Amino acid sequence: MVGLGDTKLKILERLRTQAASVTDLADEMGISRVAVHKHLEDLTREGLVRARVEKCEGRGRPKQVFAAVDEQAGYARLCDEVLSHIQELFGAGAVLQVLSRRNERLAETLAPRLAGLSLEDKLCVLAGYLTEQGYQAHCYEENGHWYLEQGRCPKLALSSGHGELCQAELQLYERLLGVPVVREERIAAGGECCRYRIG
Repeated sequence: MVGLGDTKLKILERLRTQAASVTDLADEMGISRVAVHKHLEDLTREGLVRARVEKCEGRGRPKQVFAAVDEQAGYARLCDEVLSHIQELFGAGAVLQVLSRRNERLAETLAPRLAGLSLEDKLCVLAGYLTEQGYQAHCYEENGHWYLEQGRCPKLALSSGHGELCQAELQLYERLLGVPVVREERIAAGGECCRYRIG
């Protein structure tokens, strides 16, 4: 979403599938409660987040929680429910199977654009495609290794609860590039970016 900083985007994407308190978000994001509160105030003023009071189980005091109310929140929750139902109905590996089938279609679309290219050129084309999809991706060489780095995760709201999305992404990159790929950092695990070491 244009105009929001990285931390606000992470908070918004986290709240799209499940409401959370200031404390929850501070712990997950690794930032202070004061900083989270300021981000939530800004998001609330923009009409993207809404607060509500939630009763605690037992004798605890009610707490304030925040949830996303933007146009993507309902879609993210629906996708989250569908993936959860697939897992419940068909077992732990079913979600990855579904995503792998989607990868096959993506690979068929992208493979002709990568055919005959060097690894460096393949990475540049892949980074360009990912940027078009909202990943803010770029590639670079460092200490004799090539890296693919993504500054955003458009499916962060889902990736946090469904690690299969990240696993399928890594498998797709290995298939397209034709070399082993190692993930060194992941936004869904609290990282600043998703970084992949190539080869």
